[in-house]
Amino acid sequence: MERIFQNTKQVAENRQFCTFYGGNEIFSKKEIKEIKEGCDNLDTSEATTFGDSGKDIRKGRVAWIPRSDAQNHWLYQKLASVAFQANTAHWQFDLTGFWESAQYATYTDADGGDHYDYHLDLDGDYGVQRKVSIVVQLSDPSEYEGGELELKCRGESFTASKELGSVLLFPSFILHKVHPVTKGKRNSLVLWVSGLPFR
Repeated sequence: MERIFQNTKQVAENRQFCTFYGGNEIFSKKEIKEIKEGCDNLDTSEATTFGDSGKDIRKGRVAWIPRSDAQNHWLYQKLASVAFQANTAHWQFDLTGFWESAQYATYTDADGGDHYDYHLDLDGDYGVQRKVSIVVQLSDPSEYEGGELELKCRGESFTASKELGSVLLFPSFILHKVHPVTKGKRNSLVLWVSGLPFR
């Protein structure tokens, strides 16, 4: 834990799980460039939400990074290592692993700005439940305006770093949103570590 997060800042700590961890030393600049270039070649579709595709809740485009492709194994392995170490040290959730592919999200300033209003990440596929959410910033902050990732817990808000390559991990039941992009384009990678339903 100390090695991976040696330069990170613990921005909030609460045994009721209002705890977010992030840093920018997990991926090298070369790795971030490789991820971005690979994702830019994926086919995208309109972003939707469970049970509602209304643009008042979510607007943008997404693509999926196949877990089965050998060229992507290093990415999943690195994020799994980070997530499981963070969980062991802080949340102790019962985790089973990645049951879904990573999502490559694109938010632009078109038509009033792409966004994702307040939501939880709990719903998942295959009868398991998302427990740890991971967000990797793939755009340099100079490339866009707006698009802040905001998390809210116990009435307090936290805005995630926009720094290129920064990685944020948090419990999937934390309320969060992506503010409308007002200029340019924001890309991020989102992935969830799942487990059996909370009990």
